[in-house]
Amino acid sequence: MKSFEKFISKPLEPIVDPEVRETYMEEQYDVLLEKLITVGGKAYPNFGHIVIMAGGAGSGKGFVKDNLLGVEGYVFDVDALKTLASKTPIIMKKVKDEFGVELSDLSANLKDPENVFKLHKILGDTLKLDDRKLSNLYTSIMTADPRRKPNIIFDVTLKDLRKLEKITKDTKVMGYDPKNIHIVWVINDVEIAIDQNAKRSRTVPVEILVNTHRGAANTMGDILNMGKKLSRYMDGDIVFAFNKVGVDTEIVKSGKGGMSVIEAEYFYVKRSGMAPTPVNKLEKSIKAKIQDYVPRNVDWS
Repeated sequence: MKSFEKFISKPLEPIVDPEVRETYMEEQYDVLLEKLITVGGKAYPNFGHIVIMAGGAGSGKGFVKDNLLGVEGYVFDVDALKTLASKTPIIMKKVKDEFGVELSDLSANLKDPENVFKLHKILGDTLKLDDRKLSNLYTSIMTADPRRKPNIIFDVTLKDLRKLEKITKDTKVMGYDPKNIHIVWVINDVEIAIDQNAKRSRTVPVEILVNTHRGAANTMGDILNMGKKLSRYMDGDIVFAFNKVGVDTEIVKSGKGGMSVIEAEYFYVKRSGMAPTPVNKLEKSIKAKIQDYVPRNVDWS
Protein backbone atom coordinates (compact mmCIF):
# COMPACT_ATOMS: atom_id res chain seq x y z
CA MET A 1 0.00 0.00 0.00
CA LYS A 2 1.21 3.49 -0.82
CA SER A 3 2.21 5.82 1.95
CA PHE A 4 -0.27 8.51 2.98
CA GLU A 5 2.13 11.19 1.75
CA LYS A 6 2.17 9.76 -1.76
CA PHE A 7 -1.57 9.22 -1.65
CA ILE A 8 -2.36 12.91 -1.16
CA SER A 9 0.41 14.31 -3.34
CA LYS A 10 -0.24 12.17 -6.38
CA PRO A 11 -3.46 10.71 -7.75
CA LEU A 12 -3.88 7.05 -6.88
CA GLU A 13 -3.76 4.50 -9.67
CA PRO A 14 -7.18 3.00 -10.33
CA ILE A 15 -8.19 0.34 -7.81
CA VAL A 16 -10.40 -2.14 -9.59
CA ASP A 17 -11.92 -3.84 -6.55
CA PRO A 18 -14.41 -1.39 -4.96
CA GLU A 19 -14.09 -3.04 -1.52
CA VAL A 20 -10.29 -2.66 -1.58
CA ARG A 21 -10.62 0.99 -2.60
CA GLU A 22 -13.18 1.68 0.14
CA THR A 23 -10.97 0.07 2.79
CA TYR A 24 -7.99 2.07 1.57
CA MET A 25 -9.87 5.36 1.70
CA GLU A 26 -11.14 4.67 5.24
CA GLU A 27 -7.62 3.89 6.47
CA GLN A 28 -6.15 7.05 4.92
CA TYR A 29 -9.00 9.15 6.30
CA ASP A 30 -8.24 7.86 9.79
CA VAL A 31 -4.59 8.92 9.34
CA LEU A 32 -5.67 12.43 8.33
CA LEU A 33 -8.18 12.63 11.17
CA GLU A 34 -5.42 11.97 13.70
CA LYS A 35 -3.77 15.26 12.66
CA LEU A 36 -6.84 17.33 13.49
CA ILE A 37 -7.14 19.49 16.57
CA THR A 38 -10.46 18.44 18.05
CA VAL A 39 -12.48 20.00 20.86
CA GLY A 40 -14.85 18.30 23.22
CA GLY A 41 -13.42 14.95 22.16
CA LYS A 42 -15.13 15.04 18.77
CA ALA A 43 -14.09 16.01 15.25
CA TYR A 44 -16.35 18.53 13.56
CA PRO A 45 -19.07 18.95 16.20
CA ASN A 46 -22.18 20.43 14.63
CA PHE A 47 -23.32 22.78 17.34
CA GLY A 48 -22.61 24.66 20.53
CA HIS A 49 -18.84 25.26 20.55
CA ILE A 50 -16.78 28.43 20.89
CA VAL A 51 -13.14 28.35 19.76
CA ILE A 52 -10.83 31.24 20.63
CA MET A 53 -7.89 31.23 18.22
CA ALA A 54 -5.16 33.05 20.16
CA GLY A 55 -1.72 34.13 19.00
CA GLY A 56 0.42 37.07 18.02
CA ALA A 57 0.20 38.80 14.65
CA GLY A 58 1.67 36.63 11.90
CA SER A 59 1.58 33.47 14.01
CA GLY A 60 -0.50 31.65 11.41
CA LYS A 61 -3.86 31.37 13.16
CA GLY A 62 -5.63 31.34 9.81
CA PHE A 63 -3.49 28.44 8.59
CA VAL A 64 -4.22 26.39 11.71
CA LYS A 65 -7.93 27.23 11.54
CA ASP A 66 -8.21 26.23 7.89
CA ASN A 67 -5.98 23.15 7.93
CA LEU A 68 -5.79 21.68 11.43
CA LEU A 69 -8.84 22.73 13.43
CA GLY A 70 -11.53 20.06 13.40
CA VAL A 71 -14.30 22.61 13.92
CA GLU A 72 -16.31 24.50 11.34
CA GLY A 73 -18.11 27.63 12.40
CA TYR A 74 -18.74 31.30 11.90
CA VAL A 75 -15.66 33.50 12.25
CA PHE A 76 -17.25 36.15 14.38
CA ASP A 77 -16.30 39.65 15.44
CA VAL A 78 -15.92 40.10 19.20
CA ASP A 79 -17.49 43.56 19.20
CA ALA A 80 -20.48 42.31 17.19
CA LEU A 81 -21.18 39.65 19.80
CA LYS A 82 -20.85 42.23 22.57
CA THR A 83 -23.50 44.33 20.83
CA LEU A 84 -25.82 41.36 20.52
CA ALA A 85 -25.34 40.33 24.16
CA SER A 86 -25.94 43.83 25.45
CA LYS A 87 -29.02 44.30 23.26
CA THR A 88 -30.65 40.98 24.15
CA PRO A 89 -32.77 42.41 27.04
CA ILE A 90 -33.96 45.17 24.69
CA ILE A 91 -34.85 42.63 22.00
CA MET A 92 -36.75 40.51 24.52
CA LYS A 93 -38.70 43.60 25.63
CA LYS A 94 -39.55 44.58 22.04
CA VAL A 95 -40.87 41.07 21.33
CA LYS A 96 -43.03 41.31 24.45
CA ASP A 97 -44.25 44.86 23.74
CA GLU A 98 -44.90 44.48 20.00
CA PHE A 99 -46.22 40.93 19.84
CA GLY A 100 -47.29 40.19 23.40
CA VAL A 101 -45.14 37.05 23.61
CA GLU A 102 -41.86 36.04 25.19
CA LEU A 103 -38.82 35.67 22.93
CA SER A 104 -38.56 32.01 23.92
CA ASP A 105 -42.16 31.46 22.76
CA LEU A 106 -41.56 33.21 19.47
CA SER A 107 -38.38 31.28 18.83
CA ALA A 108 -39.95 27.94 19.75
CA ASN A 109 -41.43 27.72 16.28
CA LEU A 110 -39.08 29.34 13.80
CA LYS A 111 -40.35 27.01 11.11
CA ASP A 112 -43.26 29.43 10.90
CA PRO A 113 -42.18 32.11 8.36
CA GLU A 114 -44.26 34.71 10.20
CA ASN A 115 -42.28 34.20 13.41
CA VAL A 116 -38.99 34.47 11.51
CA PHE A 117 -40.20 37.67 9.85
CA LYS A 118 -41.13 39.19 13.20
CA LEU A 119 -37.79 38.35 14.74
CA HIS A 120 -35.82 39.67 11.77
CA LYS A 121 -37.84 42.88 11.85
CA ILE A 122 -37.01 43.41 15.51
CA LEU A 123 -33.32 42.64 14.91
CA GLY A 124 -33.31 45.15 12.08
CA ASP A 125 -34.95 47.83 14.21
CA THR A 126 -32.80 47.21 17.30
CA LEU A 127 -29.44 46.26 15.84
CA LYS A 128 -29.84 48.06 12.50
CA LEU A 129 -29.08 44.85 10.62
CA ASP A 130 -29.57 44.99 6.86
CA ASP A 131 -27.50 41.87 6.20
CA ARG A 132 -29.89 38.92 5.98
CA LYS A 133 -27.12 36.38 6.57
CA LEU A 134 -25.98 38.15 9.73
CA SER A 135 -29.57 38.48 10.86
CA ASN A 136 -30.04 34.72 10.46
CA LEU A 137 -26.88 34.12 12.49
CA TYR A 138 -28.03 36.39 15.30
CA THR A 139 -31.40 34.67 15.29
CA SER A 140 -29.81 31.24 15.58
CA ILE A 141 -27.53 32.41 18.40
CA MET A 142 -30.32 33.98 20.42
CA THR A 143 -33.09 31.49 19.99
CA ALA A 144 -31.51 28.06 19.53
CA ASP A 145 -31.38 25.43 22.24
CA PRO A 146 -27.94 25.64 23.97
CA ARG A 147 -27.11 22.25 22.47
CA ARG A 148 -27.81 23.48 18.95
CA LYS A 149 -26.32 26.95 18.84
CA PRO A 150 -23.94 27.59 15.93
CA ASN A 151 -20.21 27.05 16.38
CA ILE A 152 -18.30 30.34 16.56
CA ILE A 153 -14.58 30.94 16.03
CA PHE A 154 -12.84 34.07 17.30
CA ASP A 155 -9.51 35.12 15.74
CA VAL A 156 -7.80 37.28 18.39
CA THR A 157 -4.34 37.87 19.83
CA LEU A 158 -5.63 37.40 23.41
CA LYS A 159 -2.90 39.77 24.53
CA ASP A 160 -4.62 40.42 27.86
CA LEU A 161 -7.16 38.74 30.11
CA ARG A 162 -9.77 41.40 29.46
CA LYS A 163 -10.36 39.94 25.99
CA LEU A 164 -10.91 36.48 27.48
CA GLU A 165 -13.36 37.92 30.00
CA LYS A 166 -15.22 39.81 27.28
CA ILE A 167 -15.62 36.82 24.94
CA THR A 168 -16.56 34.30 27.61
CA LYS A 169 -18.97 36.62 29.40
CA ASP A 170 -20.86 37.42 26.21
CA THR A 171 -20.97 33.86 24.91
CA LYS A 172 -22.28 32.59 28.24
CA VAL A 173 -24.97 35.29 28.16
CA MET A 174 -25.97 33.92 24.75
CA GLY A 175 -26.35 30.44 26.20
CA TYR A 176 -23.06 28.66 25.46
CA ASP A 177 -21.85 26.08 27.98
CA PRO A 178 -18.46 27.07 29.54
CA LYS A 179 -17.30 23.46 28.99
CA ASN A 180 -17.70 24.10 25.26
CA ILE A 181 -15.58 27.27 25.24
CA HIS A 182 -12.06 26.38 24.05
CA ILE A 183 -8.73 28.09 23.36
CA VAL A 184 -6.18 27.20 20.69
CA TRP A 185 -2.92 29.13 21.15
CA VAL A 186 -0.95 29.20 17.90
CA ILE A 187 2.75 29.57 18.74
CA ASN A 188 5.11 30.64 16.00
CA ASP A 189 8.71 31.80 16.23
CA VAL A 190 8.43 35.57 16.62
CA GLU A 191 11.43 36.07 14.30
CA ILE A 192 9.64 34.09 11.57
CA ALA A 193 6.49 36.15 12.14
CA ILE A 194 8.53 39.35 11.73
CA ASP A 195 10.06 38.04 8.50
CA GLN A 196 6.70 36.98 7.08
CA ASN A 197 5.16 40.29 8.06
CA ALA A 198 7.83 42.20 6.10
CA LYS A 199 6.85 40.35 2.91
CA ARG A 200 3.18 41.30 3.07
CA SER A 201 1.55 44.18 1.22
CA ARG A 202 0.01 45.41 4.48
CA THR A 203 2.52 45.18 7.30
CA VAL A 204 2.17 45.58 11.04
CA PRO A 205 4.79 47.77 12.75
CA VAL A 206 7.41 45.46 14.28
CA GLU A 207 6.95 46.90 17.76
CA ILE A 208 3.22 46.18 17.67
CA LEU A 209 3.74 42.69 16.24
CA VAL A 210 6.21 41.76 18.97
CA ASN A 211 3.89 43.21 21.60
CA THR A 212 1.04 40.95 20.43
CA HIS A 213 3.28 37.88 20.76
CA ARG A 214 4.47 39.02 24.19
CA GLY A 215 0.90 39.69 25.31
CA ALA A 216 -0.43 36.34 24.08
CA ALA A 217 2.40 34.42 25.78
CA ASN A 218 1.93 36.22 29.09
CA THR A 219 -1.85 35.79 28.97
CA MET A 220 -1.62 32.07 28.26
CA GLY A 221 0.78 31.65 31.19
CA ASP A 222 -1.68 33.49 33.44
CA ILE A 223 -4.55 31.31 32.18
CA LEU A 224 -2.72 28.06 32.96
CA ASN A 225 -1.82 29.26 36.43
CA MET A 226 -5.43 30.10 37.32
CA GLY A 227 -6.15 26.48 38.14
CA LYS A 228 -9.81 25.77 38.86
CA LYS A 229 -10.56 29.50 38.99
CA LEU A 230 -10.36 29.50 35.19
CA SER A 231 -13.80 27.84 35.10
CA ARG A 232 -15.38 31.21 35.94
CA TYR A 233 -14.43 32.19 32.36
CA MET A 234 -14.23 28.97 30.36
CA ASP A 235 -13.96 25.26 31.04
CA GLY A 236 -13.32 23.65 27.65
CA ASP A 237 -10.13 22.39 26.03
CA ILE A 238 -6.92 24.41 25.75
CA VAL A 239 -4.53 23.45 22.97
CA PHE A 240 -1.02 24.74 22.29
CA ALA A 241 -0.22 24.43 18.57
CA PHE A 242 3.37 25.06 17.41
CA ASN A 243 3.34 26.47 13.90
CA LYS A 244 6.85 26.93 12.52
CA VAL A 245 6.58 25.73 8.93
CA GLY A 246 9.05 22.99 8.08
CA VAL A 247 9.70 22.33 11.76
CA ASP A 248 6.31 21.83 13.41
CA THR A 249 4.13 21.23 10.38
CA GLU A 250 4.71 19.20 7.24
CA ILE A 251 2.72 20.09 4.15
CA VAL A 252 2.23 18.07 1.00
CA LYS A 253 0.94 19.85 -2.10
CA SER A 254 -1.20 18.12 -4.66
CA GLY A 255 -0.77 18.43 -8.40
CA LYS A 256 -3.98 20.46 -8.58
CA GLY A 257 -2.84 23.28 -6.32
CA GLY A 258 -4.30 21.96 -3.07
CA MET A 259 -2.38 20.96 0.02
CA SER A 260 -2.72 18.79 3.11
CA VAL A 261 -0.99 18.84 6.50
CA ILE A 262 0.45 15.40 7.26
CA GLU A 263 2.38 16.32 10.42
CA ALA A 264 1.53 18.81 13.14
CA GLU A 265 2.84 19.42 16.64
CA TYR A 266 0.25 20.37 19.22
CA PHE A 267 -0.72 19.25 22.70
CA TYR A 268 -3.52 19.71 25.22
CA VAL A 269 -2.82 21.57 28.45
CA LYS A 270 -6.45 21.35 29.53
CA ARG A 271 -9.33 19.05 28.78
CA SER A 272 -12.96 20.06 29.01
CA GLY A 273 -14.21 20.03 32.60
CA MET A 274 -10.71 19.65 34.07
CA ALA A 275 -8.22 22.12 35.55
CA PRO A 276 -5.40 23.32 33.30
CA THR A 277 -1.83 22.11 33.69
CA PRO A 278 0.10 24.92 35.44
CA VAL A 279 3.24 26.23 33.78
CA ASN A 280 5.57 24.66 36.35
CA LYS A 281 4.08 21.22 35.62
CA LEU A 282 4.66 21.33 31.87
CA GLU A 283 7.44 19.21 30.41
CA LYS A 284 10.79 21.00 30.29
CA SER A 285 11.11 20.41 26.55
CA ILE A 286 7.76 22.10 25.90
CA LYS A 287 8.60 25.12 28.04
CA ALA A 288 12.00 25.37 26.39
CA LYS A 289 10.40 25.40 22.95
CA ILE A 290 7.89 28.07 23.93
CA GLN A 291 10.72 30.10 25.42
CA ASP A 292 12.62 29.79 22.13
CA TYR A 293 9.63 31.04 20.09
CA VAL A 294 8.31 33.93 22.18
CA PRO A 295 9.95 37.38 22.55
CA ARG A 296 13.10 37.44 24.71
CA ASN A 297 11.63 39.26 27.68
CA VAL A 298 8.86 36.67 28.26
CA ASP A 299 9.62 34.04 30.90
CA TRP A 300 8.37 30.49 30.21
CA SER A 301 11.29 28.74 31.88
